[in-house]
Amino acid sequence: MVKTLPKRKMIRYCLSDIAKGLFNGMIANYLLYFFQPTLKSGLPVLLPQNKLFGFITIMALLTGVGKVVDAVTDPWVASLSDKCTHKDGRRMPFLKFAAVPYAVSVLMIFMAPFADGSALNAVWVGFFLILYYAAYTFFFIPRNALIPEVIPDAKDRVGYYGISTAFFMGSSSFMYAATLFVDLIKKTGVSPLWSWRIVFTVFAAIGLVCVLLGATAFKENDYVAQHNKPQQSLLVSAKTIFKNKTFLTFFAGDLFSYISMAFFQTAMLYYITMLLNVPESQSFLVMLAAIVVALCLFPLIVKCSKKYGKKKMLVVASVIFTIVFAFIYFGDKLAGLVVGYELYLGLFMGLVVAFPFAAINILPQSVMSDIIQKDSIENGVNREGFFSATKTFVEKIAYSLAMVVVSSVLAIGAPTGESVGMLGVKLTGVFAGLFSLVSLVFFTLYKEKSVMEFIETNTKQLSDEVT
Repeated sequence: MVKTLPKRKMIRYCLSDIAKGLFNGMIANYLLYFFQPTLKSGLPVLLPQNKLFGFITIMALLTGVGKVVDAVTDPWVASLSDKCTHKDGRRMPFLKFAAVPYAVSVLMIFMAPFADGSALNAVWVGFFLILYYAAYTFFFIPRNALIPEVIPDAKDRVGYYGISTAFFMGSSSFMYAATLFVDLIKKTGVSPLWSWRIVFTVFAAIGLVCVLLGATAFKENDYVAQHNKPQQSLLVSAKTIFKNKTFLTFFAGDLFSYISMAFFQTAMLYYITMLLNVPESQSFLVMLAAIVVALCLFPLIVKCSKKYGKKKMLVVASVIFTIVFAFIYFGDKLAGLVVGYELYLGLFMGLVVAFPFAAINILPQSVMSDIIQKDSIENGVNREGFFSATKTFVEKIAYSLAMVVVSSVLAIGAPTGESVGMLGVKLTGVFAGLFSLVSLVFFTLYKEKSVMEFIETNTKQLSDEVT
């Protein structure tokens, strides 16, 4: 008999999101800052400064190649997980396999050991970026696919994703505070390079403990009912999923929303330190304000999504985020009007983005679980892994595009000898605002009401038949 997953085990399963927040923060917030540094940072230029076709930086190229290789593994791992016949279940064995490589590889990215500007550093970073993305795929595609199976009730899943996102954003706030910890270490006489590496090592160790605890949270077979494994080939499964118009509509909205969010996270430190002229040592306060307020908004968003629907919350979040990017473009002008009070302007920006941060991190995962459940009922086949792969693919494409575009755009207008220009920083906000606007259109088109009515009707019928 299948058991109900206890809340304590569900919370332990969510611990992996702490690691995800730390590691995503290292990559999304600091990878460019670390390898494409400003003069104020004091960091050495570890990578070659050559540009492909005159504008594509080495960092952009490495990230792009890593994502292309990574994207190929997504559907493959999804198919492996959906069809897995391991005695311990279809999902958990993958988590145990990928946990250690996931934590170790993210740290190694920042440990390039060769001389400044060496091409060997580029090879090192490229190798561990690919390994990191692959380990992420092997861990989170099966892990996310298991959620609709162990938490079948749609309303309960919103609560789960609330906890999951709270852990993710809570750990992200610690990552935002990295600049404070780095500054404290530098004051002891440690070089800027090794100050950053020490901080990253501590976070990687914390993350490793969390993924190991999450990967061993419970025995999968105790909480998963019998499922029908897909027998079709990878290509047939993909065609079936992409014929789902409801999925495609939400997929598009989610994709552009994540790209917009990725732009913001990737360039946020530049917005704060360059446009708003907030000292690096105080920049964490702006990011921390956004996270803390977002966490406080979680209960409200969960409650409102149950009452008014997830779609409306996502639409409001997209509207606010689009307006924020207009604010960012004129950030330097606004900072000039409040000389001496730039930090308060930064804090205001952090407070405004709190709602989009919270809504865009909680609700898309819950919506995707609803779509997965509807598909399983309609087709009689459990394709959670493939849907999860698609969701993960969205995130990866978003961050990949952000890294490639932001890295190259940041260099526009850069003074001689520097890799970042004021015009480039402002233009990243223009791109992100356009992506946010497109996501708003697709979220508006998503037919949430029909999905929920279908699930409720068929779940009730199944319950009556069992009774």
